[in-house]
Amino acid sequence: MMNGFSNNYIISRFAIIRKGRVECNEGVFDFPDEDDGAKFLKSIYKQLKIDYPKFYKMDRLCKLAFLTADYLFKDKNLLKKYQPEEVAMLFANYNSYIDIDIKHNTSIANKDKYFPKPAVFVYTLPNIMLGELSIRHLLRGENVFFISEKFDTSFIFDYTVNLLDTTRHKACVIGWVDYMEKDFESALFFIENASKNKQGLLLTEENLDRKFNTFV
Repeated sequence: MMNGFSNNYIISRFAIIRKGRVECNEGVFDFPDEDDGAKFLKSIYKQLKIDYPKFYKMDRLCKLAFLTADYLFKDKNLLKKYQPEEVAMLFANYNSYIDIDIKHNTSIANKDKYFPKPAVFVYTLPNIMLGELSIRHLLRGENVFFISEKFDTSFIFDYTVNLLDTTRHKACVIGWVDYMEKDFESALFFIENASKNKQGLLLTEENLDRKFNTFV
């Protein structure tokens, strides 16, 4: 277990989507239809003015991660400092892919109307969400996805610092993306060496926990 502190790394950017609101480095944005997940995500997509037709084929978990990442990478110069293989991704959630699993199971439950949909089934596979982000932002570093009862700050912190200290990776996208029916939330953080960015919040367990749990 580490001491909960690293003077080498910072949280240079963040993006959080929760309760009908988006908070990121650029400010806070409120959206209507917070109780309707599909409408809420569509509103965010329109606000970002994205032209990415594949978005409409994604399941809701992937859409949530996709939109959060687009806020995270609003600074177009952020990733230009790194080679694609130098940026890792470390994600976790509680419900895994159950939201889309339920939809897939519904499509095959009735033997008389048995009609599994490949476009649905593909999103029941592990790490598809990370794959979508890798394609969108050209991220080719290590990626890992954990199932956890909550955003485990201590574990995420230790894993991130160890990853950056002991491998070729120079930056890491870490966070929590969870979607289950009407309950959904996401929080992504971009971690990099302080020498690469003079502005940011020092990466400590306390700062990471405070950033995740403080929502204006």
